[in-house]
Amino acid sequence: MVFASNLFIISFAALVPIYMLLVGKFSVNARYLLIFLSLAFYTYWLPPYLFVLLGSIAFNYAIARSILVDESEASRKLKLWLGAFANLSMLAYFKYYNFFFQEIMSVFGHEFEISKLALPLGISFFTFQQISFIADVYSRKVHKINLVDYSLFISFFPQLIAGPIVSHAEMLPQLERKKNWQIRADHFAIGFFIFSIGLFKKSFLIDPYTPFIDIIFDAANNGTAIDLVDGWTAAIGYSFQIYFDFSGYSDMAIGLALIFGLKLPINFFSPYKAASVREFWQRWHITLSRMLQRFLYIPFGGSRNGTLRTIIALIGTMTIGGLWHGAGWQFIIWGVLHGVFLCINHLWAKIRNHHVFLSILCRTRIWKMAMVLMTFLALAFSWVFFRAENMGSAWLIIEGMLGVNGIGDVSKLNRGIAPAFPIYFIIIWALPNTMQIFGRFPVALIPERFSNQIFRTSFLPFLRFRMTPFSAVLTIVIFLMGWFSLSNLSPFIYFQF
Repeated sequence: MVFASNLFIISFAALVPIYMLLVGKFSVNARYLLIFLSLAFYTYWLPPYLFVLLGSIAFNYAIARSILVDESEASRKLKLWLGAFANLSMLAYFKYYNFFFQEIMSVFGHEFEISKLALPLGISFFTFQQISFIADVYSRKVHKINLVDYSLFISFFPQLIAGPIVSHAEMLPQLERKKNWQIRADHFAIGFFIFSIGLFKKSFLIDPYTPFIDIIFDAANNGTAIDLVDGWTAAIGYSFQIYFDFSGYSDMAIGLALIFGLKLPINFFSPYKAASVREFWQRWHITLSRMLQRFLYIPFGGSRNGTLRTIIALIGTMTIGGLWHGAGWQFIIWGVLHGVFLCINHLWAKIRNHHVFLSILCRTRIWKMAMVLMTFLALAFSWVFFRAENMGSAWLIIEGMLGVNGIGDVSKLNRGIAPAFPIYFIIIWALPNTMQIFGRFPVALIPERFSNQIFRTSFLPFLRFRMTPFSAVLTIVIFLMGWFSLSNLSPFIYFQF
């Protein structure tokens, strides 16, 4: 079930009063009720795959319990590897079987289509989350496990489908400490406002314009040559689409969790304000970046063993990160590109740190603005591979961006999505993000490196949220603008991963 849909909004509006009645008047255990609602939310998409989720939870809980009580280090390590292998095997079967089977067959000259497996919703996310959990149990960071809390930790519907990938230290202590599961008025007011902002971003700001982006990518997929205007319109347009789509989802997830009194870690923090691709990954899909660093980059050697080893670690990590997003060569190329960008950042930092003039230059405002723009253009280039159906269509878009097929009709910039670009630029680069607007209120789990940016007071007063009647009216207006903009069902981009 998609958050940005009439079905979800109406269902949620009907279920919240029922939840409050059952928990408040009839003393129903809220944990059981939230697990039931989360599983019902998951089941709506494809009921048989509920058993995949339940089986995954049961298996990982059993492995974690077994590791927890085991005193033998060798046995504990064996169980850790068994758990990781089983999780990755399940993910590989559902997500990569078709891709690798067809690639292997093509090597031997056999070209044919096989029926594709439907991908269980959120499998990449809940699989990574559970691998992280059993690794924490093995590292003795977890001292007790409760089946009910563990099930809610994995299945909690705001973060189940597309993250954030929550660690046990972020969620389980909240569940253990929580005594009153009634929905508080302040939590509901702020959570609903954040949800409404996310809905507005997706359904009002970007979804009405996505057909103009799809037309160009579909044309490339059909073999049509793409000109310069269309190529850059598609690349920049999709850069904005995935930005507002993922930003909207992240807001909605945090808002929904807060309504129930739970705080999720932030997963999105103005990534296009980054002055390098390295900084971009500190702001974009923050919890995935954390996972990639912990389980890939550091085991590959990280930055501890010289420049060459660092380059190998960066490209290897991001290549696998690209494959995590999807089974296709275009995702692999997208990952490799980001690995190369990160290597350039790393090498540039080494050069800059050895030259006083460059160090001073890089601290100037104009240099940072130039780097923000350059980073955005590099990201826009890479997003082409992320969005394209295959490598052929990606290359056609890239050829268009390079002007291989001519400039095209410049008057097209006066219609479609292009006229909205200035508005998007202002929202992204000139305005505070959602977490900064709500900086006075603890609405999410904030990494320390963002604390100063969230609690800064330089924003105009009307951009800082306050619990006032005006805020209530504004919430309703933003929600209705988002709700009335809903048209056809438009799943979030990250739902497919």
